[in-house]
Amino acid sequence: MTTLRQLRYLVAVADTRHYGRAAEACHVTQPALSMQIQELEAQLGVELLERCRGGIELTQIGREIVRRARTVLTEVRDLEDHARHHRRVLSGPLRLGVIPSHRRSDLRT
Repeated sequence: MTTLRQLRYLVAVADTRHYGRAAEACHVTQPALSMQIQELEAQLGVELLERCRGGIELTQIGREIVRRARTVLTEVRDLEDHARHHRRVLSGPLRLGVIPSHRRSDLRT
Protein backbone atom coordinates (compact mmCIF):
# COMPACT_ATOMS: atom_id res chain seq x y z
CA MET A 1 0.00 0.00 0.00
CA THR A 2 1.29 3.43 -0.93
CA THR A 3 1.97 5.65 2.07
CA LEU A 4 1.86 9.40 2.53
CA ARG A 5 5.51 9.23 3.55
CA GLN A 6 6.43 7.70 0.19
CA LEU A 7 4.48 10.40 -1.63
CA ARG A 8 6.18 13.15 0.41
CA TYR A 9 9.59 11.67 -0.37
CA LEU A 10 8.78 11.40 -4.07
CA VAL A 11 7.63 15.02 -4.21
CA ALA A 12 10.78 16.12 -2.38
CA VAL A 13 12.96 14.29 -4.91
CA ALA A 14 10.95 15.83 -7.75
CA ASP A 15 11.40 19.31 -6.25
CA THR A 16 15.12 19.01 -5.55
CA ARG A 17 16.12 16.63 -8.36
CA HIS A 18 18.58 15.18 -5.86
CA TYR A 19 18.29 12.30 -3.38
CA GLY A 20 20.61 13.88 -0.80
CA ARG A 21 18.87 17.26 -0.75
CA ALA A 22 15.46 15.58 -0.71
CA ALA A 23 16.50 13.42 2.26
CA GLU A 24 17.75 16.51 4.07
CA ALA A 25 14.48 18.35 3.40
CA CYS A 26 12.53 15.34 4.75
CA HIS A 27 14.85 14.94 7.77
CA VAL A 28 15.77 11.35 6.92
CA THR A 29 18.86 9.59 5.69
CA GLN A 30 19.43 9.22 1.99
CA PRO A 31 19.30 5.39 2.13
CA ALA A 32 15.94 5.52 3.96
CA LEU A 33 14.50 7.90 1.36
CA SER A 34 15.90 5.88 -1.52
CA MET A 35 14.47 2.66 -0.09
CA GLN A 36 10.98 4.21 0.25
CA ILE A 37 11.11 5.43 -3.37
CA GLN A 38 12.16 1.96 -4.53
CA GLU A 39 9.30 0.39 -2.55
CA LEU A 40 6.87 2.85 -4.11
CA GLU A 41 8.12 1.99 -7.59
CA ALA A 42 7.78 -1.73 -6.81
CA GLN A 43 4.24 -1.30 -5.46
CA LEU A 44 3.17 0.72 -8.49
CA GLY A 45 5.10 -1.46 -10.92
CA VAL A 46 6.62 1.52 -12.74
CA GLU A 47 9.89 3.43 -12.80
CA LEU A 48 9.32 6.94 -11.50
CA LEU A 49 12.85 8.36 -11.51
CA GLU A 50 15.95 8.07 -13.66
CA ARG A 51 19.43 8.93 -12.48
CA CYS A 52 21.31 11.04 -14.97
CA ARG A 53 24.45 13.15 -15.05
CA GLY A 54 22.73 16.32 -13.87
CA GLY A 55 20.85 14.60 -11.05
CA ILE A 56 17.43 13.00 -11.13
CA GLU A 57 14.84 13.14 -13.89
CA LEU A 58 11.24 12.05 -13.63
CA THR A 59 9.96 9.54 -16.13
CA GLN A 60 6.78 10.41 -18.00
CA ILE A 61 4.69 8.32 -15.60
CA GLY A 62 6.75 9.76 -12.74
CA ARG A 63 5.65 13.30 -13.66
CA GLU A 64 2.01 12.22 -13.60
CA ILE A 65 2.41 10.37 -10.29
CA VAL A 66 4.10 13.43 -8.74
CA ARG A 67 1.27 15.67 -9.98
CA ARG A 68 -1.28 13.36 -8.39
CA ALA A 69 0.82 12.97 -5.22
CA ARG A 70 0.81 16.76 -4.79
CA THR A 71 -2.99 16.71 -5.03
CA VAL A 72 -3.25 13.92 -2.46
CA LEU A 73 -0.89 15.67 -0.05
CA THR A 74 -2.75 18.96 -0.43
CA GLU A 75 -6.05 17.23 0.28
CA VAL A 76 -4.60 15.51 3.35
CA ARG A 77 -3.33 18.86 4.69
CA ASP A 78 -6.77 20.35 4.04
CA LEU A 79 -8.43 17.47 5.88
CA GLU A 80 -6.10 17.91 8.87
CA ASP A 81 -6.65 21.69 8.91
CA HIS A 82 -10.41 21.17 8.75
CA ALA A 83 -10.35 18.75 11.67
CA ARG A 84 -8.06 21.03 13.69
CA HIS A 85 -10.35 23.98 13.07
CA HIS A 86 -13.47 22.11 14.15
CA ARG A 87 -11.79 20.68 17.20
CA ARG A 88 -11.26 24.21 18.55
CA VAL A 89 -14.67 25.59 17.74
CA LEU A 90 -17.18 25.69 20.54
CA SER A 91 -20.65 24.74 19.49
CA GLY A 92 -24.05 24.64 21.07
CA PRO A 93 -26.13 27.21 22.88
CA LEU A 94 -24.40 29.92 24.85
CA ARG A 95 -26.10 31.15 27.99
CA LEU A 96 -24.89 34.19 29.80
CA GLY A 97 -25.81 35.06 33.33
CA VAL A 98 -25.73 38.61 34.60
CA ILE A 99 -25.37 39.45 38.24
CA PRO A 100 -26.82 42.67 39.55
CA SER A 101 -24.26 45.36 40.15
CA HIS A 102 -24.25 48.64 41.97
CA ARG A 103 -24.80 51.85 40.11
CA ARG A 104 -21.74 54.06 39.86
CA SER A 105 -23.31 56.68 42.06
CA ASP A 106 -23.66 54.08 44.84
CA LEU A 107 -19.93 53.31 44.71
CA ARG A 108 -18.86 56.91 45.40
CA THR A 109 -20.33 57.09 48.86
